[in-house]
Amino acid sequence: MNIPDDLVELGRIGEPYGLKGWVNVLPSSEEPDVLLKSKQWWVSRLPASDGAAVRRAAQPKFEDLVFESFRVLQSKPHSSRIVAHLEGIEQPELAAQFKGRRVYVSRARFPAPAEGEYYWIDLVGCEVVNVQSQALGSVIQVVDHGAHPILVVKGAADQEILIPFVAAYVLNVDTQAKQIQADWQDDY
Repeated sequence: MNIPDDLVELGRIGEPYGLKGWVNVLPSSEEPDVLLKSKQWWVSRLPASDGAAVRRAAQPKFEDLVFESFRVLQSKPHSSRIVAHLEGIEQPELAAQFKGRRVYVSRARFPAPAEGEYYWIDLVGCEVVNVQSQALGSVIQVVDHGAHPILVVKGAADQEILIPFVAAYVLNVDTQAKQIQADWQDDY
């Protein structure tokens, strides 16, 4: 089975839900639309042979994980979580074996974002330039600040620059060219 090279982690499986083998998923974001719309999930697990060594690591490396593909028969929001029925999982005892595993979806299967909206994963790796065409660095992370997202930009000499992802400062985003224009200076 070919594992897509564009998998994005979108949640973690918790306790089983109900008596028919449904899984309970804690989404990684407050807007779990991709999980709800995707009909194929990739669920990670540790390899059976050397899982103990990997388990001792604080966070297993992506390349150490084994992925299994599951067709999503049904999914729906439930409180702050998502509950889903995955093909082949029909009993709560079997669903319990998935507790703690991570859920991934291929980036290619994400629904197209609305005009002017972006998936955070698409902003990571973008080069940020200011209105004077000065390179500020590249986006290494997008964090939720509560009021608005913040771009974490790694600049020269590993300096981190934090830029609010709001229209007042972010003037243009071109995810195809992997470039963001911001009204920002490197010494702010």
